[in-house]
Amino acid sequence: MDGVEILDKLTGLPVSTWRYAWEPAAVRHLGPMAQDFAATFGLGDDDRVINHVDVNGVLIVSVQAMHRRIRELETRLAALEGGQR
Repeated sequence: MDGVEILDKLTGLPVSTWRYAWEPAAVRHLGPMAQDFAATFGLGDDDRVINHVDVNGVLIVSVQAMHRRIRELETRLAALEGGQR
């Protein structure tokens, strides 16, 4: 699993507010459309529903990629500062 690739895809995923047709108009949810999620990641068996397992996987891999990137940047910064922090 290429975490950087997943993170890049995640940052390009459109996010909007929406509601289910059966909910009152005042109810709002925040997230991607299922069709966009399916097209971006190719996960799940339906482009009308986002499976929470898939969302969790995408988020975990993305957090791991960000963590590695932050560590790399911290290491580079420490080297530029001569090891002083």
